[in-house]
Parts: sequence; C-alpha cells; structure tokens
Amino acid sequence: MDKEMERIIVKSFFTKRLQDRVLFELSSAKKRKDALSRLCHTYRTTLREEYIIDIPKPNSDPVDIAKLLKQNGAEHSCYIISWDEDIDGKELPLLSA
Repeated sequence: MDKEMERIIVKSFFTKRLQDRVLFELSSAKKRKDALSRLCHTYRTTLREEYIIDIPKPNSDPVDIAKLLKQNGAEHSCYIISWDEDIDGKELPLLSA
C-alpha cells in the first residue's frame, strides 16, 4: 500500500469528519475492510458529495470506467483501493478502448 497516496485520496475526497478514522482503518490490516465497507455501503456519507458521479448500469465495464476517469482528468494510471486483494493498494494503467 502507498500510505501517502491513500492519505492524499482520503484528504481530497472523504468527508472531513471521517478522514482520521478512515486513514486509521486503511493503515491497519485488521481494520482495512472497515474502510472498504464504508465505500461500498455508506459512500454517500463517506465521500464528499461534489465528487460523486453516478455511473449508469451496467457499471462494471473497466473500459467505460477508464473513459469516465479520463474525462474527469485522470491521466495514464489510477491508484486502486478495492475489496479485490489482487489489485488493492496498487497503481494500475487505465485501459483504453
């Protein structure tokens, strides 16, 4: 995990009242799943509303998500915070069509 990248993400996109708690959870092997659960189940109160974009269904196509990220300023890669342990905590290239 890139702790500095996660700190930047949390300070930029998470609600102020939860930032310290989420940073603690992300840095703990035991508590990391709690932070990930917030992103799955209570994201509307966990993330700052101005950064939430609804993605119409089906919303699981990685190429479509990469296009959306690029439209919103992403460059060539993206840091991943995910339930999927194979990609969690990694920086991966954005897919292209």
